[in-house]
Amino acid sequence: MAGFFRSDSIFTAKMALRENRDVLAVPGPIDEEKYVGCNQLIQAGAKPVLAATDILDELQL
Repeated sequence: MAGFFRSDSIFTAKMALRENRDVLAVPGPIDEEKYVGCNQLIQAGAKPVLAATDILDELQL
């Protein structure tokens, strides 16, 4: 994936996915470059966050 490792946070999240850790990401418009990392994380297996309840559910709160 070209451009996937552009930031340390994306790199860390990708490593977490490889270790079967839970990773959440907020999706964005596919035509805006600033959302490429989040969208690629979702494509790679991160759970999309569409509402605050998604986070609460994941944390079992």
